[in-house]
Amino acid sequence: MPELPTGTVTFLFTDIEGSTRLLHELGAEKYSLALAEHRRLLRDALAHHAGVEVDTQGDAFFVVFADAAGALGAAAEAQRALSAGPIRVRMGLHTGAPHLSGEGYVGQDVHLGARIAAAGHGGQVLLSKATHQGVGDGIELLDLGEHRLKDFDSPVWIYQLGRGHFPPLRTISNTNLPRPASSFIGREREVADIGALLNDGARLVTLTGPGGSGKTRLAIESAAQVVPDFRNGVFWVDLASLRDPALVTATIGQVIGAKNGLIEHIGVRHMLLVLDNLEQVVEAAPELAGLVEQCPNLRLLDTSRELLRVRGEVEYPVPPLATPEAVELFTTRAALPSDETIAELCRRLDNLPLAVELAAARTRVLSPAQILERIAKRLDALKGGRDAEARQQTLRATIEWSYDLLTPGEQALFARLSVFAGGWTLEAAEQVCHADMDELQSLVDKSLVRHAADRFSMLETIRDYAAERLVESGGAEEIRRLHAEHFLRLAEEAEPYLLGPGAEPWHERLEREHDNLRAALAHLEHSGELEDALRLAGAVSEFWDQRAHHIEAQRRFERLVRADERPTAARAKALNGASMIASKIGDKATATSWTEEALALHRSLGNFQGMATSLWQLGALNLDAGDLAQAERLLTESVRLFREVGDDSSLRWTTRTLAFTYKTMGDLGRARPLYEDNLRRARLLGDVP
Repeated sequence: MPELPTGTVTFLFTDIEGSTRLLHELGAEKYSLALAEHRRLLRDALAHHAGVEVDTQGDAFFVVFADAAGALGAAAEAQRALSAGPIRVRMGLHTGAPHLSGEGYVGQDVHLGARIAAAGHGGQVLLSKATHQGVGDGIELLDLGEHRLKDFDSPVWIYQLGRGHFPPLRTISNTNLPRPASSFIGREREVADIGALLNDGARLVTLTGPGGSGKTRLAIESAAQVVPDFRNGVFWVDLASLRDPALVTATIGQVIGAKNGLIEHIGVRHMLLVLDNLEQVVEAAPELAGLVEQCPNLRLLDTSRELLRVRGEVEYPVPPLATPEAVELFTTRAALPSDETIAELCRRLDNLPLAVELAAARTRVLSPAQILERIAKRLDALKGGRDAEARQQTLRATIEWSYDLLTPGEQALFARLSVFAGGWTLEAAEQVCHADMDELQSLVDKSLVRHAADRFSMLETIRDYAAERLVESGGAEEIRRLHAEHFLRLAEEAEPYLLGPGAEPWHERLEREHDNLRAALAHLEHSGELEDALRLAGAVSEFWDQRAHHIEAQRRFERLVRADERPTAARAKALNGASMIASKIGDKATATSWTEEALALHRSLGNFQGMATSLWQLGALNLDAGDLAQAERLLTESVRLFREVGDDSSLRWTTRTLAFTYKTMGDLGRARPLYEDNLRRARLLGDVP
């Protein structure tokens, strides 16, 4: 291998587009000649700009340059030379400071360069933001915005050399918009209207209307149409289960990966945020308006049953479906031909999408004429009977009608399932609600419950109605208790696995159940079960930390540790979690105070695992404060205790902190063996990224 440059270098990756297809088109002999010419032209351009060939596999090249300008010059020259031939080559450049070992370059920079190249098309040269910064001004580059690449958590900003037109990059879509299983019918005019508002300068657009009017689905489809217009992404933020307005911006930050403040993260990015079900946290509206004002290229599209009433808001009232669209929705869902009876039924349902879908789900046992007769009687009985908007009366009557047709067992299960927030698994339904599989399937068939992948859910409008039925049944407290117990067990089952190898699936599972964990905590607090609330919060503290739910965790811990000051094991564990979160948000004084109390409690209770954790955290706080001698003493004791209790994951983290303490003290003789031992242990456990 030739001598490779060190320090900050620029990688160039190349690959032939459609090589298999080209082989068939040209035949083996002509393709072989074209391939040889392609290699000659590439190597001439690379050598002309002092590129060093690191590796060649098949028709792909991996080349390194000492500077970004040389790499970009080589790529441009090579593309010009290749343009006359049949072979089209995609190229990707990335600049970084990788580790150079005896086997060559190692590190994330190598993988990132390869991923950027793989995202392109033949004849296209892509480069990372780091390379763009290295080549300076004067070169014509096209800003393609941020893109999500396989195996990389954070989006990558990509530029294109020149103004050529190519298909969209082969990247993971820079959006998390839901993908509904059912077809989207009608609403072409509304989708076009909303897209025009967003593209013509409206900064904050609110889709208003009663529950069941189709606001959520319209928001999804409208946002999907404008994804190409927002080069830094279109992101869906579901607020349906949130009840604390103070957590709205924290939830947005969690979704888009903001780590150093929401405003700082968004900055001048061209981004669309879609906020669904904002009405129950509408008090956050002024903060959202301020966010829009401070981020000049940000747009917000929200759904709400009421206006936000803030500066800059543009309202878009969501109308009912047009009658032909409502009829098409009914006939598609019911698999029936259209007729005047169906048209009249849809008109009586005010063409509300949810009402139409609920009625269509009943055509397995009732004809459209029978449904029309029963719905009409119920709607006529409601006239003047409720002080509510007419379309809301229609929807409620439709849900009531569908509910009344359930068997007693189905009605009871329907009400009990309202205890879940953010969906549930079959196992949870069986354990919490004593669900019968046939009855649950029947609720799915009747469109009162939705099922996708391995989770069930309810629309919020239907869940609200089911919750009313649960309260009326007198069994709400018992079901909420069973729900809280189930998710406390889940949290404590997950707790030992939230650090070390194999942690990610547990974090993913807790993320999916986060709304249920919140609901369980709320019930435990409300019912005075504070010790269990402390147990639950303590068990998920590592999850809150790893998934950056710091603001929410801080608020919950502050409330809980002040609400129950009894010297229990649950309080001691919660204090450890509270200290960790306080430290992460920069409140070192509170973190120290809580850790010292936790340590004293764990000592009095003889809990060596808890003592080791408190000592580790207190040692890290002393290290951060510059008291290296005290940090060494505390961390040494923590390491000893973690060894005694056999917690290898925590032991490796604590040992690393102790090694860093020695390194900071200048004692590399004691630091190095600890780092080496940690690496050995990590390799044995497969915990090496």
